[in-house]
Amino acid sequence: MKVPLQALSDTIEAIYAAGPNPERWPEALERIGDYFDGEGSIIRFYDTQATPTFIHPEKLRSAVTVYLDERWWERDLHAQRAIDLNLRGFEVMSDQTIASDLEIQTHPIFTNFFHRVGLGWLMSCLILPDRDDLVVLSVPRAKAKGPFTSDEMQTLSLLGRHVDQALRISLCLSNMSSMGTALTQALDAFDTGVHTLSADGRILFSNRAGRVQCDIYFDERDGCLTAKVAEERDRFEHYLTTAHRTGRDPAAPKSCVLTGTDGTQLVVWAMPAGKVTGLGLGQGSAAAILVLATPFLRQSQVDPAVLRDCLQLTISEARLASLIGCGLPIEQVAETLGITVGTARNVLKTVFRKAEVNRQTQLALKISNLGRIALKASGDLGGFDHYQAFAGGERADDRL
Repeated sequence: MKVPLQALSDTIEAIYAAGPNPERWPEALERIGDYFDGEGSIIRFYDTQATPTFIHPEKLRSAVTVYLDERWWERDLHAQRAIDLNLRGFEVMSDQTIASDLEIQTHPIFTNFFHRVGLGWLMSCLILPDRDDLVVLSVPRAKAKGPFTSDEMQTLSLLGRHVDQALRISLCLSNMSSMGTALTQALDAFDTGVHTLSADGRILFSNRAGRVQCDIYFDERDGCLTAKVAEERDRFEHYLTTAHRTGRDPAAPKSCVLTGTDGTQLVVWAMPAGKVTGLGLGQGSAAAILVLATPFLRQSQVDPAVLRDCLQLTISEARLASLIGCGLPIEQVAETLGITVGTARNVLKTVFRKAEVNRQTQLALKISNLGRIALKASGDLGGFDHYQAFAGGERADDRL
């Protein structure tokens, strides 16, 4: 049989093992009960306005079930006296300190509940004293084993401090997990693919849209993100490596366009994860690269940032080119951008020069070819149907 000091050391070790591994709390609570020759131990969260919750070992499951099913918390002398006595952190109460001999002999918690579930005595230590609800570590023991001694109560106060610290770790991890779940659900609602990668390109996290994109645009080779089309793999992997190396470059990230197995294209932006402060995605490794991916065409209009990168335009030039790519006449483009028609024509001349075209129809076709997908109707913006109406011949406003 272990000497008491060794048994106490083993019990404390089990408590701290449960802190970062909450699934081990039942084992730790059973160890605490064994140390006091009890029937296990429980952690109870008691709120006068709600049903209490428990962490307990398997051997106390039936007792906890009866307690909850029959609403014994409404008649629990121990919980009520703990509140009435306004116990402070790590103070310990037992049957003898909160109840009279007559109450121990006649109160239903002793004569009914304890008797039916095979218990007889209880001592409890207040833990997490800064919380609004009452949280106690309780050790129940069979009637035949006798009441708890003052020495045992002092030892429970000692163990209660260790349980308090370990339980705070578990609660913190639980809150972080809940936050991570909420963040994942929010990212899953995006229609933009989001991936986080480790420094060596391993996938740590992908949202729902990102996982769908993997079917068409990406491959996962040895856990790493790479292009689906073999001819584009070297270029894409070099792009990711460059993005990681330019972690301190304040410039906006450049885009990369990938071709899918269906002939469509995906615009990808990669940036060091350090630029996105506090983005805690990925398990088991620190996120080093954040990858955002979206279809080349969205609502029949190419993202101006994509045209800026592909055609080496300024963002103002790219905004105008994006609208021209929808088939809009120059007058409507000027009105949309809030500039004069003369200014719009001057900007368009620069766009023509950089894109190496001479007409709006040629620019729209070049933008269409960049995406490898036909432009679709875009409602109020005129769209491809409007563009087709004059694509076969010159319009008066087609030339500058």
